[in-house]
Amino acid sequence: MPEAGLKIKIIGVGGAGTNAVGSIALADLDKVQFAAINTDAQALTKSSIKEQLLIGRAVTRGLGAGGEVDIGRAAAESDREAIATLVGEMDLIILVVGFGGGTGSAAACVVAEIAAKTGALVLAFATLPFHFEGSRRKRIAEAGVGELRKLVHGLIPLPNDVLLQEGEEDTSVLNAFAIADRWIGRGVHSLCIMLLKAGLINQDLGSLRSVFQRRGGKTIFGTGIASGGDYVKDALDDLFICPLLHMGDRPAQLDRVLVNVVGGADLGIAKVNEIMSQVSQRFGSREDIVFGAVIDDTRSESLEICILAKAEMEQRTPTKAENANVAESSTSPLQVLDTLGLETDVDQDQLPQQRAVHISKLLSKKKAVAEGQDEFTFNEEDAQRGYFEKTDRNVYKDEDLDVPTYLRRGIKIKLR
Repeated sequence: MPEAGLKIKIIGVGGAGTNAVGSIALADLDKVQFAAINTDAQALTKSSIKEQLLIGRAVTRGLGAGGEVDIGRAAAESDREAIATLVGEMDLIILVVGFGGGTGSAAACVVAEIAAKTGALVLAFATLPFHFEGSRRKRIAEAGVGELRKLVHGLIPLPNDVLLQEGEEDTSVLNAFAIADRWIGRGVHSLCIMLLKAGLINQDLGSLRSVFQRRGGKTIFGTGIASGGDYVKDALDDLFICPLLHMGDRPAQLDRVLVNVVGGADLGIAKVNEIMSQVSQRFGSREDIVFGAVIDDTRSESLEICILAKAEMEQRTPTKAENANVAESSTSPLQVLDTLGLETDVDQDQLPQQRAVHISKLLSKKKAVAEGQDEFTFNEEDAQRGYFEKTDRNVYKDEDLDVPTYLRRGIKIKLR
């Protein structure tokens, strides 16, 4: 039986997160609570979500963060107590946020930190910006994902560019953003109905916690939906081609997999076994698969499959040698220059222009010089470019490709 008194709250953070939560329809799950957190007072007034919190009034005057992460973070930090009151004492908290802007990218991490301290299971859905939104928003989003992933038990990133694959070529901008909201709605609905509805195979919060035992690690999410005809096969096909299951950063090996199926009264145990068999073959994990099946009397010849999987980050203690290297790498640049026999007591303007080199390469050079090894050394940046010194730089991933590889990579060439 579903757990009595289970408390679930879905919190939208920032403009995109609030819009996504406002579009989630859970009419059959009235026990689920909704809340919105934002720095934009006008956006909150337009939201249908009843429980709202305007943060950082003294910081933004209710005008939003303007895409600035520092402002968004300051707004959240200034209202920690109010955020803690809104979070309350919940069993499951689902954060919904759009990364790339100022409020969501910063405030979501503050909300997650506060939520985690309550002992609740904290999951998050985070949309990532379209390519056309620019590199700045992309960088902000990537930083936000890295930080938030460490604070929640499961983070489900939803790249808008990937989700747009299911749209038509003439999909409007508004419809393009709405696609991610529909995916979030699918995931939230499947999680809530699994915990709050009785089914053929019941799963509770403990089952969900068994999949998300620790914070951090990568979470895989995908859904498959079909109705009419051979709806079991069609739903499985829809699941297996789900774009979120084929992203480049998907872990090769999963630790735990949760599969939830929602169907009508015509979903018999034979069909459930067929679904389970195929999903197990495709998404087998190192440990186990948690499976749930819910019967929805309003459905007929209809099936929804949701998969959540977790790949834990390996926890490894640094060796003594690694700790020693870290300590050695704290040597100041002036100390390194001194050991290389370079001038350190003259005016910096008189020194030739130095090309940025990673500290590890300078340290390896230090060792080589100490052993008396002869090698080519180039201190002046223009000297390194040789034939290409009069052309524009050809930079890729912060490396000048016109500089010979052995110089860029710090490879030593012995003189004979």
